[in-house]
Formats: sequence, structure tokens, C-alpha cells
Amino acid sequence: MKSNLFYIAILAFTTVSCINKSTGTVSNTAEDAPRAMEVIEVQSQPIQQTLKLPGELHPFERANIFAKVKGYVKEVRVDIGDKVEKGQVLMRIEAPEMQSEYTEAVSEAASARADYTTGKDQYERLKHAAETPGTVAASDLVRAKNKMDADSGRMQAQNARVSAKRDLLGYLTITAPFSGMVSVRNVDVGDFVGDNADKVVFVIENNTRLRLKVPLPEASTGSTDNDSITFTVESHPGKTFHGMFYKRAHSITPETRTELWEFLVDNENGELQAGLFAETHIQLSRKESGIFIPNSAVLTTLKRKAVAKVLGGKIQWVDVTSGIKDASHTEVFGEIKPGDLLLVNPNEELKEGLTIKTVIK
Repeated sequence: MKSNLFYIAILAFTTVSCINKSTGTVSNTAEDAPRAMEVIEVQSQPIQQTLKLPGELHPFERANIFAKVKGYVKEVRVDIGDKVEKGQVLMRIEAPEMQSEYTEAVSEAASARADYTTGKDQYERLKHAAETPGTVAASDLVRAKNKMDADSGRMQAQNARVSAKRDLLGYLTITAPFSGMVSVRNVDVGDFVGDNADKVVFVIENNTRLRLKVPLPEASTGSTDNDSITFTVESHPGKTFHGMFYKRAHSITPETRTELWEFLVDNENGELQAGLFAETHIQLSRKESGIFIPNSAVLTTLKRKAVAKVLGGKIQWVDVTSGIKDASHTEVFGEIKPGDLLLVNPNEELKEGLTIKTVIK
């Protein structure tokens, strides 16, 4: 009986050992098998994309109006929201001392003119008399000529002073530099103006046309040949507005890596206001086809931006740069071409040359 139990125990031990060895072999084989990973096949496609960007509406023209001379506001002819024409009087300033200075300058100019006329007549008489030898001393003729020239200089200086005083009087009347609308008024009758160079008395805006300013990402600045833009604003929900390309900065702003583009918006009906934020839609296109891959296929770290290409069943890391990007796909540039296989979800733990089994997504 004991002998039978002994043989049964040995048989059981041998069976378990065989099972363990068999299990270990199967486990090792599973670990050594290539991992199955999803890949996509690279395809080239025409670049057609609508880019959604924020924008802001600005007046086509905007002028801050200051008082150039000191004085009291005598009359204000416009108010906020008023439409004005170029050259229209906005306000008048009263400065009696300036009128007195102008009158004084005119009087002194007249006196200088009289002195010049007298000196010129005297010189002409002496010059005529000097034609008879021995009648006029040469020194007297020279002195008369010098006096006439000096009087001429004083007369010109006084005339220039009169002109300057007249120009200053012109600053007492402030006019609109262009046709538009008064958006700011900071003065009332009786206010003293001109003592603060930073004080704006009026702001005039030309809003019949608006500038829609849009910062375009640098990757998209060479990808549009469309001259139009569509946009919406919160103040008019459900309505789409249009603009036409006008200007571009031709310079990238370092802080934002964007280039400022401007579009002209017709606003003759005054439906839109300067200062509104807009959600814009720009159609991007490029003559050459591009390679777009899922955003998840691009691995971005602090040191590099790369994709994992599968060549001969092995992983090969390829550095890339990105172009146009939307919510799901990114345009990439690098040593990849149509037909290449790329991992859909690469990660940093995947080593160069790792063998994998590809599963086409």
C-alpha cells in the first residue's frame, strides 16, 4: 500500500513539473512575440481647410483731436454719435490775448514796411544822383544800401511773425480731419483747454468701412490665396458678414508667432461697430498637396517633434515640423512620403528598431 502511494506521489510531481515547464514556455513565447500596434498609411491630399480665428473690428480711420492753443471753450457744435463732414467745425476756442498779439504783429509789420519803403526811396534817389560824378559820396550810397537791406530783413521777419500769429488764430477753430462720426467728446463750453497736451477733446472715427484685423498663425501665412473672409459677431447671432483682403504686415510677431492680416468690411449702413470681436473663417489652400496625419500620431516633447515610422516591421523615429493644424489632423514635413506606415499612438517608451506587428487602422 505504501509503495503504491509513493509511486502516485512521484507521478503527480512529474505531471506538475511538466505543466509548469509547458506554461513557462508558452509565457516566454508570448512575451517575445511582436506587439500588435495600430498604424496608418500616409496619404498626400490637396490642402483645403477652413481656419477659424478670432478677429477684431477697427475704424478705417481714427483721429484723436487735441487743442493746440490755450483758451476757453467758446462753442461746441457736435456731440457723441454725430456724423460730421471733412472740414466741419467741431468747436471754437476763445483767447483774446492771441487776437491782441496778432493785431500788434500786423502793426509792427506795417511799420517795418514803411521803414523799408522810405529807405528804398532814399537809396534810389542817392543812386540816381550818384550818376553825376562828385554829387554823392560813395560812403553815403553804401550806408543807404545797407539800411535798405536791413529794413527789408526786418520787414520779412515781421511778415513771418504775422503769418505765424494768423496760423495760431486758425487753431482757435477745430475742424474734422475727415468725414466720420464723433465717438468721444471730452469738453463743454467754458472748459479751459490746451494746458494738457494729453487731453483728447474729440475722437473722430470713419466707420463706413471697417478694418477686420486677424492674427494669422505663421504656419498658415503661405497657405491662402483667397481674397475673402467670412465672420460672425455676438451682437448679430446667426448672421454672417463678409470682408475682402486689404493688407498684411509681412512680419511675424515674436510673442505670438502670428502675422497681422487686415480685411475691409463695408459698413455703410452702420450695422457693425468698431471694437467688436469677431469669429472669422478663412479658407486655406495651397497649390502643392500635403501630408496630413492624425494629431495623435505626432509625438511632441521638450526636445523634439517626431513620428514613429514602421519600416520592415521595425520602428524608426523621424523628426518632423508641423504646418496647418485643426482639431483632428496636422500637416507634417519631414522624411516621410505617401505609402509610409506611421504609428497612430506613439510614445517615448518605444525604442528605435523595436519589432512590432502592424494593424492597419
